[in-house]
Amino acid sequence: MEVQVSDDADALLAIDAIDGSPNSEYVDTSGNAIAIDISSVEGGTGLNDQALTIIQDLLKITNQGTQNVYVWAEGLPTDPRVAFGSQASSQIQNAGTGQGENQVDVNPAGSGGAFSTNSNLDPNDIDDNEGSGGEEAAPLLAPGDYVDVEAFASGDLSGLDFGGTITINAVAEDDV
Repeated sequence: MEVQVSDDADALLAIDAIDGSPNSEYVDTSGNAIAIDISSVEGGTGLNDQALTIIQDLLKITNQGTQNVYVWAEGLPTDPRVAFGSQASSQIQNAGTGQGENQVDVNPAGSGGAFSTNSNLDPNDIDDNEGSGGEEAAPLLAPGDYVDVEAFASGDLSGLDFGGTITINAVAEDDV
């Protein structure tokens, strides 16, 4: 088997900071993987403890391939909870509030749909075809579609030191 690799922004599933976003300063694209660092910024350090913190316009994930894919993230901390969400500015195929849909456009002024397995996605039912009512589908991207990703954190963040790996998954719609 031969696998070709590309920089994150040039891959079939492009991952990059959002151009023009003030929050792109948290995103480092200089290495062989995307890194997010919010430990120290001008005028402050870290996140507020015991508060809900939302960092919008953090990442743009674009389907540069030839088939529809479901995309989602795994590996984020659950205690305290740090999760990724899909924003209303995203262009996805399954926006909505019903079975098999991602709630990306439910609240355009606030948080959007689920994007990580700890933000209302079931990794065993990524297209939400079982329709248990407790979850939503991962964003479905057609070729050229994108999902704008926000991060949010809540709970006792005083000891949070996450240096782990977050995996962005893409599975063809036909394979789900």
